[in-house]
Amino acid sequence: MPIYFLHLRRGNELIEDFDGSLLPDLDAAKAEAFAAAREMLAERVKAGKLLNGETFEITDDTGTVLATLPLRDALVLD
Repeated sequence: MPIYFLHLRRGNELIEDFDGSLLPDLDAAKAEAFAAAREMLAERVKAGKLLNGETFEITDDTGTVLATLPLRDALVLD
C-alpha cells in the first residue's frame, strides 16, 4: 500500500507530515485530507478564528505533490 503525506501550507510556512499514512490510493488520501480539514475548520469556528488560506498538499514518498486541498473547500453549506 502506498504512503501519502498530508502537509499543511500556511502562506510561506509548510507544516510537514513526517509520518504519512498508508492508504490504498490517491482518492483515499484526498478523503483523509478532507476529513482533517473539516476537523480543523470545526476547531477554528469554536475558537472564533478565521481561515488564513491554508492548504493541504498531498505528496507521495518522493515528495511529489499529487493534489492540493484548500481548507475552505471542506466547507459544505447545505
